[in-house]
Amino acid sequence: MLQVMRLGDLVCCSIIKRTTRFTVEVEVSGSLTTAYTNNTGRLLGYLTRGRVGYCLRARGGKHPLRLVAVEDGEYAALIDTRLQEEAFAETVRLGWLPWLAGCSILKRNPRVGSTVLDLMLDCQGKSTFVELKSAVMRLEEEFAAYPDAPTERGRLQIELLAELAKQGFRSIVVFIAGIPHARGFKFYCEVDREICRAVRKALEAGVEFRGVNLFMDVKGNAIVLGDADLPVDLSCCVQ
Repeated sequence: MLQVMRLGDLVCCSIIKRTTRFTVEVEVSGSLTTAYTNNTGRLLGYLTRGRVGYCLRARGGKHPLRLVAVEDGEYAALIDTRLQEEAFAETVRLGWLPWLAGCSILKRNPRVGSTVLDLMLDCQGKSTFVELKSAVMRLEEEFAAYPDAPTERGRLQIELLAELAKQGFRSIVVFIAGIPHARGFKFYCEVDREICRAVRKALEAGVEFRGVNLFMDVKGNAIVLGDADLPVDLSCCVQ
């Protein structure tokens, strides 16, 4: 387990309920307030009453807090997608991902046609496009999963990566397993069959599918790297 990046002071809260796609009602020191969340997934089992959450104080915006993690055993699940992206970019910079050895970030959020991806890398002279997917759904035996809800946006991005792969670019989907010490990643096929078809075609086109375990060490106020090359199971999409 390697420390990727430290955060500012975390505000501990008790989760009451999710109120909208982007807000969660929380209790801090006996007072109710609203925290922002940028993760629009269902976050099943995490945004439930009584769970302990961890927030950062917001800089501007409508809500004073941003919910970034939820307690999970001795550690916390990293649910904030912006922090997932920042931590992933830092692991690239530090050279901690063996399958991205020699790569550097050329651009964040590159626009390709009408679609925005997360990263464009230079990997020893080869342009590489990367899309990150937040996997904070817990399955049995400590596996992280994606998606936990239908996602047209995710399907379109995977289809774009398939087209880029056909054009000769290296194209990678990275599942950020945010649950502590995930044993592996499994694609969850029960909620969106269309994205499964996109995954199957992307595999045929040469798109890589990778997994990285990034979660929160609350005591250290830091995001840590568990497994840099998490096993990825896409079997439900290719059967």
